[in-house]
Amino acid sequence: MISKCKMDFDECVETIKSRILNNGGLIFAEIDHSKNAKDVGLSLDSDKVIIFGNPRAGTILMQINRKISYDLPLRIAIWKENNEVYIEYKMPSEIAKEYGIVHEIVKKMDEFVSNILKGLTRE
Repeated sequence: MISKCKMDFDECVETIKSRILNNGGLIFAEIDHSKNAKDVGLSLDSDKVIIFGNPRAGTILMQINRKISYDLPLRIAIWKENNEVYIEYKMPSEIAKEYGIVHEIVKKMDEFVSNILKGLTRE
């Protein structure tokens, strides 16, 4: 899902990171695509991907179907384009469905992602 963000880019990134940590998640990596582009002499407007999750939840899904490890940990992309900030993400239930996984932990994971994104988007 892609949504427009109400905040500026840096505020959006910091809010998402803070909410991940405050809701019991871990941030495994933060990829700064615009910095990487600059490092090779190219330009790209602000663009980051935050890779995050909770190993207790993700491991349960991988125990059911190891193929889901391709889509875990979870990711949220934030980028700026034409003076608008966008957030892109997939809900855990969407990912689990792709792998035929049905488990009560998926609902909790959806709630976790919803709490992170609550009030950030215009739509």
